[in-house]
Amino acid sequence: MLKFLEKHWERVLFVVVGFALLGYSFWYLSRMQITEASVVFAMSFLSFIYSNLARFKRFKGLGFEAELWEDKQKEAADLIDRLKNVVSIYTREVILGKVMQGRWGGSDGGWKSHWKLYDELVDQHTKLGQHIDFSDLKQKLDAIFVFDMTSPLIQSVRKSILAAKTKASDKINKEFGSPIRDAAGYGKKIGQLNQAQEKIEDPFKISHEGDLARVVLDMANNSQISLKENFDIEVEFDPDTVEKLQVIANLHSKGPIAVTESLIALTEKH
Repeated sequence: MLKFLEKHWERVLFVVVGFALLGYSFWYLSRMQITEASVVFAMSFLSFIYSNLARFKRFKGLGFEAELWEDKQKEAADLIDRLKNVVSIYTREVILGKVMQGRWGGSDGGWKSHWKLYDELVDQHTKLGQHIDFSDLKQKLDAIFVFDMTSPLIQSVRKSILAAKTKASDKINKEFGSPIRDAAGYGKKIGQLNQAQEKIEDPFKISHEGDLARVVLDMANNSQISLKENFDIEVEFDPDTVEKLQVIANLHSKGPIAVTESLIALTEKH
């Protein structure tokens, strides 16, 4: 037994790891965590493949048998590449599914849980020697992360602009009376009022294609200028809201987001 372990220790190791991961996959399955069970099962299957490779490495032969080993080695390498693709797909689906789960009415655990899962899965792939490029996944997660950080701030900005527009509307009604005595002048003022935008169209899409926080800041600035010039009304924004939007906007120009506790806190509902 000891001689077998000394000679085939790596094969035994991969088999043990494979059965351990297989056990975890059944555990996840019993908890109806289908995507997690699928990923762990794929890792388990990969471990069994590695154990077979260790066995093939000890296959000895001459002539045709040696060529057969080279063919098998290439086939195994191709299989491993395909398995890496499968595992990477499962990893993406598990993480994106978890992030979107809360939006469909489930309990998602928040961004602290999301980023922890992402780091753990990427780290496990690295430890297994699977050098998989997850930059596209990180980019998608960053976009949704920015959307969740910015959404409550958009509401705060919108509330401030609407309050100022209500004051401007009162000024218009007071100036032109009822019934309206100057239809042309009234129409011009209403047009100026509508120039003060308070709504962002499809912020989720913008977060994937551009700088959502910057779009909100630009809207706030333009509306502030418009209401001041046309109605002499100041828009009073919450300073904390503006500061947070500046912080988020600065992240966009720095590439992949370096996640911190303070950024995660911006996504939490209070």
